Amino acid sequence: MLARANLATAESPNGYPRITSSETATDFATLLKMIYLPGYIILPLCRCFFPLTISVYRFPERNKVPDFNTFSSLLRTTAKYELPTVRSQLLEVVRDAYPETFEGLTSSKPLGECIFSGPAPHPNEVLNLFVQQKLASALPMAYYMAARRGLDSLMDRSLPQSATLSPEILHSAIGGLMTLREMERDETNRLVFGPKDPTHPCFASFCPSLAPTCPRTFEIYQKVFDHVLGSSQPGTNILVQAPEFYEDRENGPPFPVFPKICDEFMNRLERGHADLRKKAWTMLPDVFGLRG
Repeated sequence: MLARANLATAESPNGYPRITSSETATDFATLLKMIYLPGYIILPLCRCFFPLTISVYRFPERNKVPDFNTFSSLLRTTAKYELPTVRSQLLEVVRDAYPETFEGLTSSKPLGECIFSGPAPHPNEVLNLFVQQKLASALPMAYYMAARRGLDSLMDRSLPQSATLSPEILHSAIGGLMTLREMERDETNRLVFGPKDPTHPCFASFCPSLAPTCPRTFEIYQKVFDHVLGSSQPGTNILVQAPEFYEDRENGPPFPVFPKICDEFMNRLERGHADLRKKAWTMLPDVFGLRG
């Protein structure tokens, strides 16, 4: 930006070259505060000996991640002005919240846009930022977090420009959403209505394992199906934990949501959902068109 060739052709009022930055005043102010105000965004490990040495700074606790506007501003400017140490800390936050591995998904750490301080950004806004910054490892999870809310959220015209998806991104997000919803529906249908394990008989009244063709059983089937899928419409919850089938009570053991369905059937649903999550996770890059 300050190369001689650029300075030679720059506008020079009063004989001095004028360099115009593409950053907004707010973005540039955030960058300067991060450099000159220790602890503004990143906590110093030893402020007394290294008051301005960025390389010894670290991010604060997980609940101290900056608000999304500040975070996205720093992510852009640290790339442009080549501040690799600070940028690596920003990317560490991204890796934790938008993991690259299934083990990261199943950890107890907060995931997605909820990690940012202040009001949570719209997932479309996060997706746009990650695409613009070419954060390939975080894109599968970012696409999923945007798509899981459904078509209305992806195509919401009332959103600000920063959260409006381009036709290319929107096409990938909708295609992935449709694939995941179909996978979730078909697998749940197989678990609820499919053949049961003959080695685990059940004698509970109206349990699908006992009387699969009884009208009363079909009604229970429908309730179970709605319980698993109902909350995910019109989006998808395919990567979240299996639906709860037991309610906690103040005194005594947990009470089953469907008392007439046997534990083995509930366990089969939970095991099947766990397998579905792993399968869906491995398919995310493909369903959102991110491979190649």
